[in-house]
Amino acid sequence: MGESGERVMKPTTLQQAEAYLQRGRLKQAARVLRRAVQAGDAPLECYLRLAEVCRLQENWRGAIDAIRAALQRQPDSIPARERLIELLIESGRLAEAVAECERWLSEAPEHPTPLEHLLDAHWHAMDYLRALQAANQLVQLQPRNAHYRMRRARLLDNLGRHAQAISDYEHLAFDLSTPMEVMVWAIIELERLDTTQMEMVLHLLTEDAIFRIKFLRDPVGAARERGFVFSRVGEQMLQVVPNAVRELPKPPRRYADYN
Repeated sequence: MGESGERVMKPTTLQQAEAYLQRGRLKQAARVLRRAVQAGDAPLECYLRLAEVCRLQENWRGAIDAIRAALQRQPDSIPARERLIELLIESGRLAEAVAECERWLSEAPEHPTPLEHLLDAHWHAMDYLRALQAANQLVQLQPRNAHYRMRRARLLDNLGRHAQAISDYEHLAFDLSTPMEVMVWAIIELERLDTTQMEMVLHLLTEDAIFRIKFLRDPVGAARERGFVFSRVGEQMLQVVPNAVRELPKPPRRYADYN
């Protein structure tokens, strides 16, 4: 009883753990939560919180074991399944993360959550082709999701598929429904690709007489013939380059060696 005669409620396990965490006492918080979990009657939130405390301690095995125990009690818990995959990725157990994603997708082939994590797992493993497959599925499922399209564009960019990457970047840059932060990012990426290629084109103009002649006649066609892929804005920039090119020094003539 309190001084007023009212009964003082005992704090719950989660409240006790939170009080320890606010004071930075991770070991005590983990002990309280582990005791409740081992008793067998703890709510799902205790398992999830225990996993988080273990993660803060970089106790990956403890965190993963806590989530697996939660899934034994509630196999269909989406938060627990998602947290398990996140922990497996974060701890570097990428093959297990992929297996968990594929198991989930076998039950729900069009569920975006396991597809997102499958993309993440392959990305961390630097298996960009498989990551791209997951990104393609996500874009097909939700074509207007700007974040999925941006992730696909970055993968295409990394794989050197610049024409496809530019197509996605332009979609994001010119679609008014794109969130502002994604639109700005897409514009920056387009400018980067255009600038890098423009520097290569200008170098060719001073080194390759045949390319220079073709470029002066048809700048866009000459650039495409050499494998360059510019955005729409970049191609407009190419159109005005010939005027400046005519003021550049001509490439040196190369003569045959008489020796």
